[in-house]
Amino acid sequence: MSTGRINSSSLMGLALAMLIGSLLACNAPTPTPPYLFLTITPAPTVLTSSPLPPPTETATPTQPAATATPTPTETITPTPTPTPTPTRPVSTGPLDFPAPTALDHWRPWPGGEPGEMEATIILRITGGAPPYTVYHDLERVTTTWENTPKIVFKARGCDAMVHTITVTSADGQSVARKYWIPAPWCE
Repeated sequence: MSTGRINSSSLMGLALAMLIGSLLACNAPTPTPPYLFLTITPAPTVLTSSPLPPPTETATPTQPAATATPTPTETITPTPTPTPTPTRPVSTGPLDFPAPTALDHWRPWPGGEPGEMEATIILRITGGAPPYTVYHDLERVTTTWENTPKIVFKARGCDAMVHTITVTSADGQSVARKYWIPAPWCE
């Protein structure tokens, strides 16, 4: 007895059959028609006040040429990008910084041996042009755009810290200052 409802399994079967049929139809081989080359000869242009009849087309089979003449292609020349000209940074005056007379911070060296301390000096640079390159003795510490860079180094024992700080600026100026700081952890 039919209730007028479509069974979901019947619907799935129908959908699967349609999918398989469409896949087979799309992949079936089709005959390739012979190519016919047409030559269209436009009608001569006659200037009259009456409408012209439509041009006639004549179809005549021709053989393809043995060698085709390639059509010229347009060569695109890339637009050169302008090369930036290097400019010298603008100086804000004579480069300078005061020689440090005390450490700004110290603590035991993390993971270090007993008696090794982490010493920090904060410079106060004026003038010159950033970026600044900072050297502690002969070792380059940093290159920065800030005028208050930190120098962090390892100190040992109770001897005074005697070193040289050199700062160079991007405008070519350079200043070196020697300093002598007693070990504050031994006082």
